[in-house]
Formats: sequence, C-alpha cells, structure tokens
Amino acid sequence: MHPILYSSGDTTLHTYGLLAAIAFLLAGFVTFLRARNRGLSITHVADVLLVGGFVGLFGARAVFLFQNPEHNGSLATWLDLQSGGLVFYGAVLFGLPAALLTMRLRGLPVWATCDVFATGLPLGHAVSRLGCLAAGCCHGLPTDLPWAVTFHDPSSVAPLNIALHPTQIYESLWLFGIAAWTTWWYPKRKWEGQTMAHYLIAYGVGRILLEVFRGDESRGFFLSDWLGETLTYSQGISILVIMVGALCFQVLARKQSKTS
Repeated sequence: MHPILYSSGDTTLHTYGLLAAIAFLLAGFVTFLRARNRGLSITHVADVLLVGGFVGLFGARAVFLFQNPEHNGSLATWLDLQSGGLVFYGAVLFGLPAALLTMRLRGLPVWATCDVFATGLPLGHAVSRLGCLAAGCCHGLPTDLPWAVTFHDPSSVAPLNIALHPTQIYESLWLFGIAAWTTWWYPKRKWEGQTMAHYLIAYGVGRILLEVFRGDESRGFFLSDWLGETLTYSQGISILVIMVGALCFQVLARKQSKTS
C-alpha cells in the first residue's frame, strides 16, 4: 500500500486524494450520462452534485471528528484530509438534504434525479474505498485469513506489520456489485425512485455486515444507553437507511398502483 504516490520538495501527491478526485469525476460522468438520457438538465444536475458533494465533504469530516475527538485540534487539523478522516454516513446526513433542496430549487423531478445518482454514486464510492486501502484508514481487525493485508509504510494510518481484514476491499467489491445492480435495474424500474431505494437497502445491509470486521479507531455505539455496546454508529445509521429505502418502496409502490 502506498499512501504517497509522489513527493518532491513541498509537493506531495497522496493516493487517497487522487482516488477520491477520480471517484468524484467518475460518479459525475456516469450520473451526467444517465441524466442526459433521462432528459434532465445537465447544468442543474451538476449543481446538485457540486452542492451535495461540498456539503457532504463537510459532513463527512464533521462526523469523523465527532467520533474521534482526539483529532479535533486546530483549523489546520480540521482541514487535513490527506490520510482520510472522512465518514461516509456524515456525507449522507449533511449532503443528502442539501442535494434534495438543490433539486427543488432547480426544478428537477426529485425521484427521477435520485435514480440517476443511484447509478453513479456507488461506482464512485467503490473507487474511493480503494483510496482508503492505500492510506490504511478504515482497516479491519487482525486475522490469519490468506487474503489478509499487512501495512508496512510508516505513513499509513493502519497498525504496521499486522495482518488485517481488508475491509476496504470488502466494501469496494460490495459497492461495485451495487453499481452493477443499479445499472442493470435502472431501465427495468417500475417507478421513479425505485433504483435509489435498491441502492439504500443494499448499501445499508452491506455496511451492517462490514462493521463486524472493522478494526480502526473507535466505532462509537448507537443508542448506547438503550442497547449497550451492541450497534456501532454506522450499523445504527445503516438500519435507518434500510428503513428509509423500504419506506420509499412502500410509498412509491402505493402511489404507482393508484395511478395505474
């Protein structure tokens, strides 16, 4: 694993940052193609992507610092993303409302727009997780499985010289699978919003399972006063995401039955 691809003088190119940029561009490219075919304004969809992405980045960092307050130092520390320090569900909690509001302000059909994003976002997310692998963040628990990964680079976030579950690869493969599924399902959808519902449910289920193997910094516990140390933050939010996806199915299917 190579956290730093290139370094010369004051110039440093981090693998995580490069792959995150590629992921954003790839997600946007797929989304724009789908939006054009659907007859949506590319300019307005780009507005949604940029606003949702910017606010989501802020949310991803904010939630990471909430879960890991030891990293919450100066403003420079707060803005230091070179070796990771982002939480996906933070991006969802902050970026999704901003994206939905932008859709409304730009006059885009919300469910149709959500569906086109559901084919691009999982693909970009899958690529970004490979950046996590390079940086050593989001790593797994120690294991003796033959496909375990061991980090040796001292600039890696992961503990060194210990065989770990490659949870970054687990999640990346799951997301590539979701991207393939939503791409295949999109033209078969029976109503607008169905593809996004598939994405939400599939990712939520996969994330709940993935958390079992995560071994990085404190995962935090969801509703710990009621449930004890049972569900991590991400597992708790995953349950809510699955419920939202299921609710979308129920509400939109009922709406479709009434109009058909």
